[in-house]
Amino acid sequence: MHNYPYFGSTSLRRLCWWLGSVMFGAGSVAMLIFLLVGVSPAARAQSDNIANIIVQFDDQARTVRTIAFTRPLSGLAALQLSGLQVVTTETSFGTAVCSIQGVGCPAENCFCDANRFWAYSYWDGSAWQSYPVGADSSLITQTGAIEGWRWGEFGAAQSPPTQTLAAAAALTWLHARQNITEGGYGSVGASVETMLAIGANQLDASDWRQGPANPSLADFVRLNGAAYTRATAAGAGKLAVATTASAACFPAAGIGSLAHYSPTLGTFSLQSGPNSWAILGAIAFNESVPVSAVTHLRGQLQPSGGWEWAAGWGADTNSTALALQALIAVGEPITSSTVISALAFFESTQNADGGFRYDLTPGTPSDANSTGYVVQALIAAGEDPLGPRWTVSATRPISYLLALQLPDGSFEWQPGTGANQLATQQVIPALLGRAHPALSASLQTCLALYLPQVAKP
Repeated sequence: MHNYPYFGSTSLRRLCWWLGSVMFGAGSVAMLIFLLVGVSPAARAQSDNIANIIVQFDDQARTVRTIAFTRPLSGLAALQLSGLQVVTTETSFGTAVCSIQGVGCPAENCFCDANRFWAYSYWDGSAWQSYPVGADSSLITQTGAIEGWRWGEFGAAQSPPTQTLAAAAALTWLHARQNITEGGYGSVGASVETMLAIGANQLDASDWRQGPANPSLADFVRLNGAAYTRATAAGAGKLAVATTASAACFPAAGIGSLAHYSPTLGTFSLQSGPNSWAILGAIAFNESVPVSAVTHLRGQLQPSGGWEWAAGWGADTNSTALALQALIAVGEPITSSTVISALAFFESTQNADGGFRYDLTPGTPSDANSTGYVVQALIAAGEDPLGPRWTVSATRPISYLLALQLPDGSFEWQPGTGANQLATQQVIPALLGRAHPALSASLQTCLALYLPQVAKP
């Protein structure tokens, strides 16, 4: 265990911890292979040294990258070669990390935030420990090393790596199931679910492919996604959230959420589920959401405190989770009676195993999809899924999910049901602490493809 010496001054102790994110001198150059979600068997054959880089952006949101290396390397080298966007600057103390993936400060004003900075640590098997040296002087020599970066105030805790590494294993399993000739997962719906999963880990759909010459996930959706957006408001909104999260373009012939809005009805859809996805999609594209659509969704709150996908179906956790994320994304205060009612509804659907069931029916077992969706809603509402409020009989939603993971990285829908692709896809964002929409950006439409017409002789 490495601790900084006690200087008797909070400001000095803070400076010492800050120095963990400052690099001194020139780090050694390592032969390193970067892989998007894990290390392939070929890479393992070349090297026994595996390391994981976990970056935490706030109290919940995290990103993970797995690297393989053949020679010792510094923490700075590992971070920079992980493929994440890293901004540094030179200071009198050495080279400082200013931002990672756009979170932090610009190089010209690396310490623009007087209270928050990037802290650097390592996992010793039971807790995060601060390095006594800067990231360029630290040395990663053993396989299985776990490096941590945390943006926050002095003393801000970094989450244990267990659930983040579980998400990385799930992504590796999911990547292996990609169609090598089309780049998708059989259907547009299944491919969109994968986009949401990889987007939660800040991976680009254009890079998600089986090889350099194979089509990417973005390619598949670009060619096949337009009809999906035109069919329903839910499809339009969901694909908007997915393409934005995974940095993919939106199909040229596709339509966004606003195209499904009906001025006559004052909503995107009379059903709360599609309306929720449409609102999330508009937010993902930085578009203004019609007030009437939000009012309509809020007005569909059931006496139980939850939402139902369609009238007469009965309130369920999945629809409630989507509605809550949509309302909060559009500005609903987390202290409002609507949010408080939804959280109470979730409490009434949590089982003794820590997971959540689909609806209020007594005796219904928990399942991965419902639990994953609820965890995302809890995060959106500022709740801690690991906190005492969501701890039942010493179990929590996250521990329930982790118990469903199989040795190959996949997740079961319920215990004993075997690997389930949809469950695996929908659990990943929850494990990485991401609510919908993960990102917001202006609409980026794919370039249209025009095939030449050849006249018959």
